[in-house]
Amino acid sequence: MRRARLVCTLLVLLGLCSCAGVYVVRPGTLKPAVASVAPDQRVATWQRAITVLLDEGYVPQVLDATACYIFAKARDDVAAGATYGAWAMVVVAPDGVVRVTVSGIGLYHSQDELGADVVARQERLIRLIMSRM
Repeated sequence: MRRARLVCTLLVLLGLCSCAGVYVVRPGTLKPAVASVAPDQRVATWQRAITVLLDEGYVPQVLDATACYIFAKARDDVAAGATYGAWAMVVVAPDGVVRVTVSGIGLYHSQDELGADVVARQERLIRLIMSRM
């Protein structure tokens, strides 16, 4: 019984130690997700982006209606394969170009895995923003 408990404990510790590490995607490291809208839809798109970010678990920290700019922080998840300390920035430029940038820290198996997750988050956010038109 005691030996079985020791073996189980060692397996759990080995699993935790060898699987994941902390990786970072800094602002500007990855290309933002990009879409475009008609310039007269700029403010409406910015307003939709606020709703999308809230629905996706981001809490806006900075909202600038004049610049159509949003800076939002995500809630913290600390499970392997999850991004924590993440933030999203959405900008709707005067010419109608919509840019979504996500950055943050994650507990992943590799930097590439974190990068792929961040790109997927950016693409999901831009798709949701554009689909609610």
